[in-house]
Amino acid sequence: MDERKRIIGLAWRVAAISLGAIIFAVMLPCGGCAATQKAAKPSTSEEASPKQIQELMTLLADPKVRNWLEKESKAEAASEQAATEESVSQALDGRLAAIREHIVALAGTVPDLPNQYWQGHERVTAGLGEHGRTKALLLVAFFVGLGIGVEWLFSKATQGARARLDTLSLETVGDRLRVVALRFAFAVGLVAAFALGAIGPFLALDWPPLLREALFGLLMAFLMVRIARVVGHFLLAPHHDRFRIIPMGGVAARFWLRRLVWFVGWFVFGWVIVGFGVTLGYTLEARQLGAYALGLVLLAIALNAVWRRPVARDAGEAPSPATHHFGRGTVNTALTIGIVLLWVFWVVRAMASFWLLLVIMTLPLAISVTRRTVENVLRPPGSTRVDGGAPSVLAACIDRGIRALLIIGAVVVLAWGWGIDLAHLHEQDTWLGALSTAC
Repeated sequence: MDERKRIIGLAWRVAAISLGAIIFAVMLPCGGCAATQKAAKPSTSEEASPKQIQELMTLLADPKVRNWLEKESKAEAASEQAATEESVSQALDGRLAAIREHIVALAGTVPDLPNQYWQGHERVTAGLGEHGRTKALLLVAFFVGLGIGVEWLFSKATQGARARLDTLSLETVGDRLRVVALRFAFAVGLVAAFALGAIGPFLALDWPPLLREALFGLLMAFLMVRIARVVGHFLLAPHHDRFRIIPMGGVAARFWLRRLVWFVGWFVFGWVIVGFGVTLGYTLEARQLGAYALGLVLLAIALNAVWRRPVARDAGEAPSPATHHFGRGTVNTALTIGIVLLWVFWVVRAMASFWLLLVIMTLPLAISVTRRTVENVLRPPGSTRVDGGAPSVLAACIDRGIRALLIIGAVVVLAWGWGIDLAHLHEQDTWLGALSTAC
């Protein structure tokens, strides 16, 4: 303890001497030192003379000077802390004020929604004619039908090749990778056939601006839904257990495929509808209200998926570590709170919190799914259980590589959501910039 007190006292004396040296250096040009400068021979060196050092040591030995230095140091620290607390409180107060302003603006738009709707109705009538909506819907149905027809033709043309997939062996890793590549090629062909049949003829014709924008947006939404369905069939293979890439039972595969298509479909059609509000002259607040209302349906789909998802033992898979340790009900409650908070953060425009919570919720799930997928595809010959035994060296290496990519992707998403320029982070005058430079 005495040694510690001695070290602390020595550190304090060094700090006091340094501060006193600065003060003394500032005081040197003043009138009080003029007599000393006249009496002494001018020095061409910037180093302090022994006499000056002796005067400094005498000054620092005075208890009054030491007490003054201590008070000044404490006052400076208290001032910095008060400034920091004030800046934090000001930022929080400004954020709360922005949220209140946003909510008040949304509430003030509600009475004007009927008026904006009829104004948009008049613009559609003026641009498309009296029966323009019916015409637009019929055209959408026609082009979607063309896309489905071309996709059906592609499916019939490749029926024989796809049937031969059932005869291929899946015993070795090479056999499974070959089948995965072939099924991926067929999936890409299905999407390309639909796009060629639905969007190709539409782009070949000339349309009025308003009708062109509406048709193109809806056709792109249908294309996104087709992509979601094809990707879901490729990964989950709901009716072919032997082709399933993500390991789970058939009931679970069909369950998650339906929720995937529902979620993607509602999201993309909502995006198109809200975006079309700009053309119709809706205000920003009116479009935001529409987006938040549509978001409630996405919220319902997500909550339905959480609470009605098949039990792991019935789906032919092991329960997740969180479910194993905390129980299904606790995990469902936590996921429900997280999903609801995502919608709330989105509504109040707390996007930094939104992206952070989204990454926290989805990154562990993505890592777990990719790990099981890699182990399933690269399992040793003769193995049928994904969780049986240790994974191969190749599977472990690929799993860790994908995990690293997922983590890097999460960091990029967070940087984008928080407005951080990773490319020029080291040039920024912030603690993040200093950290990146040090690393």
